[in-house]
Amino acid sequence: MFCLNFLDNDQDMNNEKRKEKSRDAARCRRSRETEIFQDLASLLPMPQEEVDHLDKASVMRLSIAYLRARKMLELYDFPQLAEKLEIKQDDDVSMEPTRADGLEDSKLSLKALGLEPEMVPLQALDGFLLVLSVDGDVTYVSENVSDYLGIAQIDIMGQPIWEYSHQCDHDELREALNGRHHSPSELLNGVANSECRPLENRDFFLRLKCTLTSRGRSVNIRSASYKVLHVTGHIACKDKEGQRQLVSIARPLPHPANIEVPLGSSTFLSKHTLGMKFSYVDDKMLSLLGYEPSDLLGKSMYECHHASDADHLMGTFKH
Repeated sequence: MFCLNFLDNDQDMNNEKRKEKSRDAARCRRSRETEIFQDLASLLPMPQEEVDHLDKASVMRLSIAYLRARKMLELYDFPQLAEKLEIKQDDDVSMEPTRADGLEDSKLSLKALGLEPEMVPLQALDGFLLVLSVDGDVTYVSENVSDYLGIAQIDIMGQPIWEYSHQCDHDELREALNGRHHSPSELLNGVANSECRPLENRDFFLRLKCTLTSRGRSVNIRSASYKVLHVTGHIACKDKEGQRQLVSIARPLPHPANIEVPLGSSTFLSKHTLGMKFSYVDDKMLSLLGYEPSDLLGKSMYECHHASDADHLMGTFKH
């Protein structure tokens, strides 16, 4: 009886030692994993205060998105420009054209204008930069996406665009990412749909979730509404490597109720019924195209456009 108890105690001690070793090994693995993710997060091109709030899944997602964005740049063969743009340390922008007259370079101080050099391109876009992979993952989105959708850059980068886009737009978006847009002559000649044509243009409308309300407040993503965006860009690709990215600019469409008349001197406003008949025509139509408003009211717009624009109009009014 004494021998059995001794053996049982010895076995229990061995089990406890194995459990302790297993716990120590697990702690070491977790500690090492934490160190690896901290090192990985420190390499992200982001402000430290934002990095500090990232969880491990976000660090991994953003790291993959950053690597894909760098890979995407390899799709472009940047030409040698005759004019070189340099941003000096004093935030002066110098244009140095190749000239024979010996004139000095002109300098423009952006800080004197109250502008940050890195923000000037974004402010000029009137929208945000959106890069999508062939699978619909957000390879890159510019920082000012929050100004239009209320969603932070770090929250959407690396995420599937399908989680933010309207379900009814998914088919058209897949076509933009994967399909070719052929001209009538290409269709007649039987052009292969799988060919990759660099800088192939894309132009479509997309509804994305927006957490900004009309009063400028932010709501939870689950309560988000949809904002219509006009997406224009091109497909960047290389046949040999099979890489394919949609590089685009997404611009929000103003609500018709918010469009103020008059617009520009070369812009007119018209309103249409669901059948595209004119229900309102701006007076400037006369000076721009020679039509009196009475000439067009009740008339279908399809009777006025050029035949070569039929495909573009059909795509524009698809939905």
